[in-house]
Amino acid sequence: MRMALYCRAIALGLSVVGLAATPAAACSLAVEPTAATPAVEAAPIPAAVDDFEYDPLFEDFLEEASPANDPFEGTNRAFLKFNRGFDRFLLSPMTRGYRFVVPEPARKGLRRMFINLNSPSILVNDLLQLRFKDAGQTFGRFLLNTTLGVGGLMDVGVAAGWEHHDADFGQTLAKLGVGHGPYLVLPILGPNTLRDGLGDIVDVAFQPLTYLIGPTTNIVIGTGSGFTTLEAMSPAMKALEESSVDFYAALRSAYLQNRDAQIWQDTGRWN
Repeated sequence: MRMALYCRAIALGLSVVGLAATPAAACSLAVEPTAATPAVEAAPIPAAVDDFEYDPLFEDFLEEASPANDPFEGTNRAFLKFNRGFDRFLLSPMTRGYRFVVPEPARKGLRRMFINLNSPSILVNDLLQLRFKDAGQTFGRFLLNTTLGVGGLMDVGVAAGWEHHDADFGQTLAKLGVGHGPYLVLPILGPNTLRDGLGDIVDVAFQPLTYLIGPTTNIVIGTGSGFTTLEAMSPAMKALEESSVDFYAALRSAYLQNRDAQIWQDTGRWN
């Protein structure tokens, strides 16, 4: 559910450290092979990321965005260290094996399927945020992709002119004026905030896979933290880590700034 946000966070981080001129260019590194990394196919990034363009006003926004609220920095750094070890010894081998065993067209289809299965959660939040036009498109996309698109393996909704967009309960709470609260690094799941972490729990409850395969399996396999999406983002994450003097601070800044930008763009509120 957070693939778009993670991609934009990594993209901004890469642009800050000078690996790409703009966040849009940096985002392309998340799926384009480099000399130092194995080739990875271009992932089907949601329109909110794929259509991202540089806007001079974005710089003013970043200057005005709230500073990091990180009272648990010591604990967060410990969890980040744990997550990096977990990724090195478990997730990375899993993603490499997944990439080796599953052909490229099938990997693309699975990512589209998981995006489609997240549609009920997006629809609920569209309605809660009074985004009725977006809700209609979400419902139409879900029907087309589930039927003609064979469960979402093919994105038929795009052919009908209905682009994918994201909406989550964290955004819904932000629209009601709830602040993001302290920054958190969650075991395995990675960067988050108190508000958005609680929002994720609500979103997972509206995902059909939660009831078909269980919440834990759903998170590990299919969400924005699952290896079906991480396998396409690992080169960009590695590039950000290798280019940062303080990877923790770079990741925190990139995540919070992009989440602020997403909330501001979708709800018209400062985070």
